[in-house]
Amino acid sequence: MRNHVARSLSYKKQGKVFIVNDQPANIDFTDIGNDCNLSCTSCFKIDKGRNVEIQEELDLVQKVRERYSDSSLFLYPDEITTSSYLLEPMQEVGQTYTLSNGLRLDDVMVDSMLEVGMKSVKVTFFANAEEQEQWQQINATGYRRIEQNICRAIQRGLSVSVNNVLWRDNIQSIVPLLEKCADMGVYKVQLIRDRTFEEGTRYIRDKDMDEFVIQVERAKELFPGTPQISINYSFAGPNFYGKTLDEARVKLKTKEWVTSPYLCPAVDQNYWGISSKSGKVSWCPFTINMEQGKLGYINKNTGEVVITERVDLRPETLREKLRGKCAKDACDYQSVCLGGCRITASLLAQQRGEEDPLYAEMDTCLTKVYERVFGGKK
Repeated sequence: MRNHVARSLSYKKQGKVFIVNDQPANIDFTDIGNDCNLSCTSCFKIDKGRNVEIQEELDLVQKVRERYSDSSLFLYPDEITTSSYLLEPMQEVGQTYTLSNGLRLDDVMVDSMLEVGMKSVKVTFFANAEEQEQWQQINATGYRRIEQNICRAIQRGLSVSVNNVLWRDNIQSIVPLLEKCADMGVYKVQLIRDRTFEEGTRYIRDKDMDEFVIQVERAKELFPGTPQISINYSFAGPNFYGKTLDEARVKLKTKEWVTSPYLCPAVDQNYWGISSKSGKVSWCPFTINMEQGKLGYINKNTGEVVITERVDLRPETLREKLRGKCAKDACDYQSVCLGGCRITASLLAQQRGEEDPLYAEMDTCLTKVYERVFGGKK
């Protein structure tokens, strides 16, 4: 991935100021490729749009690549194993990892990935077949196939990490999951919080976070180093427990996903998600199928991104307007965290009927949970 100096531009339209970065650090092509072979619960990548011919999609990728040459490009199909023709374009943009549900990750597919320089794949995987079925609507046979495919992929030389979605009922599955992944040779397990936010659902709340942290730390003691345990930043922000402000800055620089210097890739609009099907451009990877995530649209003839919505996520704005536990006077790490995951906080604030939800506090803060569980700062 290439680093660049972001340039901010202001556009005036109908009395409003639209802030846009004309060369974002990262551009994801979402909803590209063929349909996925599964229909997972709460899949955030689904964006309904017209069918698009393969060559039309590939031409659009090339146009964007040429127009925004200082931005790192990432192709994010709904399922790579149903869209293997995207492997060569991935190679061209320097992409070395992708994601899969693992069901069709057979030897032929793995060898094709290795041939184009793919180094790793991230597979959605759970501690047991029951949880896998809840999330992906597959049976126990499918679960065993995914498990076998992970093992065979690792044996053939492809590194495998795991995405695991947690809800209130499966927090206790963290340790069994790590044990299974350690036996298979998985190098990393990333924990993600179920994003079904409605009241009364299984969404993990702040009062559930103490047990979550206890289970994570227990897993780290039992399996030190391998697999690495990673908590997705949109879960509850980063964990800066016991760190100085300078150490917190260093931690944020180690993100594998984006080159943005901030926790949230949308800060300064360092991220664009482009749906090759609908043409919609989103400011957050989790808002592809949400109206509130719209940033603009792409001109498919030219590859130009046209900004139509005002999304002011400049650092100086966030530092002054963030509320609650994310306010500058409430958190020692606010200048680097800048409010954690803006879409998680915003969606929950909208449900509560708050004004200006974009600057709401996160519902829970991982750093504060660690301080709560382990008795304040180290």
